[in-house]
Amino acid sequence: MDKGSLIISFIGMAVIILYSIFYLFISKKTVGLEQEVKEEIEARSIANVIRYLIFLAFNSFLANMFFDIGWLLWISFFSAVALWILLVKHKFNISYLISVILILLIYLGASVPKHQQSFLNHISDHTEYKCFSIECVKVSQVVIEDKLKTEIETYSIQGYSFDWYLLFAKGALLIKDEQGNMEEFRGVNIGGLWLLEKQL
Repeated sequence: MDKGSLIISFIGMAVIILYSIFYLFISKKTVGLEQEVKEEIEARSIANVIRYLIFLAFNSFLANMFFDIGWLLWISFFSAVALWILLVKHKFNISYLISVILILLIYLGASVPKHQQSFLNHISDHTEYKCFSIECVKVSQVVIEDKLKTEIETYSIQGYSFDWYLLFAKGALLIKDEQGNMEEFRGVNIGGLWLLEKQL
């Protein structure tokens, strides 16, 4: 993320947090929520818990979208689950099932990366290859004459693709070493987790 985009994201997130603080904790529009909770549960503290859970679920979800910080999505998810437990009448029917599926689909889709660099980053973080925009470097340790040495091989990137499909993403990387040998990585991302396959 470049500096300009980062500044815009910070400003946007600050405005959203300030608005949600005003709406949930200062504005009189949420008085109805508190009255409803008082009538049904007779506990003001539950209304405050609901406010904080809404605050965490909403702002953590958007902060993950702006800054791509995965653990914030988990905070949002568990806050949303807590709200669902508190507010939904737990009687198994079609509406109940739809609400469960809807929550799962929203967070499943939000956890799938949308940026092109994601697949390359995963390969760099979880394999012996470190990939950049035009080439990859393979760093390995070999034993030569009973001595452990570091061996570095350079691979040129022959092809790269990344496709986002709302609930999952697919990536493919084709690289060639200095001898002309080709290697290919393919992966599918489901729920933020890359499933990687290497083909020679």
